[in-house]
Amino acid sequence: MNVKLIGHDYKSLQVELEPQERFYCEKGALIYYEEGIVSTLNVLDKGVAGLIKRKLSGESMFQVELQNRHNSPKKLMLGGKVGLLPVNLKLLNNGIICRAGYYVASSDKVDIDFKLNIASFIGGNGPVLQKITGFCTVFLDVLGSPVNLDLKPGETIYVDEKSFIAMNADMQSRMDAHFSGKNLLGGEGFSMLKITGPGTVYLHSVNMG
Repeated sequence: MNVKLIGHDYKSLQVELEPQERFYCEKGALIYYEEGIVSTLNVLDKGVAGLIKRKLSGESMFQVELQNRHNSPKKLMLGGKVGLLPVNLKLLNNGIICRAGYYVASSDKVDIDFKLNIASFIGGNGPVLQKITGFCTVFLDVLGSPVNLDLKPGETIYVDEKSFIAMNADMQSRMDAHFSGKNLLGGEGFSMLKITGPGTVYLHSVNMG
C-alpha cells in the first residue's frame, strides 16, 4: 500500500492498493477510485448499544471498505472537509482521543468508541470525545497544517477548544477545564483546555472562530 497526501492548502489522500489490499473510510470521504477496486458499504455496530455509541460519538453508522480485486495496483483518492492529519496508532499504546466526528479514514479497521469528558464539555468541545484504537494509520480532519506538540512529563499547555484535534488517549486523565476572565475579555472564551504531558497534542493551525 502506497499512501501520500497531495495538495497545498487543501490536502487530499491518494492511496495505491496492491491486489487484494483494503482501505477504509467514512461515508462521504471518497473522491474517486479506479476500476478494479470494489466498494462495499458496511453497517457498523448493528446492535442497539453500538448504534447509540456511534450516534453519540458523531460517526456515521456506515463505513466504506475498498478492496483492490484487480491483478495490478489501483488508485483511489479521498478527502476530509479541508485537510488531513495522519496519526500512526502503531506508535501509541492506547490509541488517541479526538473531537467527535473527526475520523475520516484508516489503512485498516479501527475501533471508534466514545468517552464522556466534563472538561471537554466545559471547554466547548461537547461532552463526547472519540477514542480511536487500532494497529494502523488513521486520518483525521484538520484545518491548515496541523501542529504536533510533544509534551514532556509535567509540561502543561492551555489550548483554545476550537483548536483541539486530538491527543494520546492516556492524556485524558490529565485534561482539565481552565477558567479565566482574562481569556473571555481577550476573545478566547471563558474556559480553555489545560493539558499536561507526557504525550502528543494535535492542534489546528487555523483559527476556527
